[in-house]
Amino acid sequence: MERDSWLRRVRFAVLERIVLPIAIVPLRVVVRSWRARGPAEASVAAALAPPRLVLATYHGMLLHLLAFAPLAARHGRRLVVMLSPSLDGRLLAGLLARFGIDHVRGTSGSRGVAGSRELLRRIEAGDVGVVAVDGPVGPCCRAKPGFLQLAAATRADVLVAVTAGGPGLRFGSWDRAHLPLPFAHVELALRLIAHDAVAGGRTSLAAVEQTMFTEARRIASPILPAPS
Repeated sequence: MERDSWLRRVRFAVLERIVLPIAIVPLRVVVRSWRARGPAEASVAAALAPPRLVLATYHGMLLHLLAFAPLAARHGRRLVVMLSPSLDGRLLAGLLARFGIDHVRGTSGSRGVAGSRELLRRIEAGDVGVVAVDGPVGPCCRAKPGFLQLAAATRADVLVAVTAGGPGLRFGSWDRAHLPLPFAHVELALRLIAHDAVAGGRTSLAAVEQTMFTEARRIASPILPAPS
């Protein structure tokens, strides 16, 4: 067991210190080549207008969101992602940072949101808190209630953001992460849920989950698991 743990840490160190810095250059080229499609500029502006926002997406869609990260900056907002403290989460944090996306460390379990004071502070200060609602370990596309607790605690609106992409590479991970090929299309769909509906309990976890699933299915997202 100790040997397996040591090998995993060595593999991670190689990925973080050697592979990632080398791979980031071609990855930037690939992301810039994607043909991004999404809501009209006026719709994006309206979605990013609330002073406090929690952006709810799926873990497997984080790579797609790289194509749309500049949208937030153009509207004076900064994206902050809550990631697991695992080695995989640390590697993903390093990748996202190179695209101008900040991160804070979360934990699994219901106490993770309550303990993430940094994310609470960032959202209240005006940054957009990005939460992969099915993370950190899945199951894929099954939302957990933490993001709604976070939105209620910060009096934030919830911005549902789901993505789709053209032909690409799979990584065999639990989240069905997908990297579109160069010049493939990537698509973004947004739905805003007002904070009073969240805080008042009129929006349930099941309702948000259904909204995310419906929007992802509408744009034919490859992240959705195949029907059983």
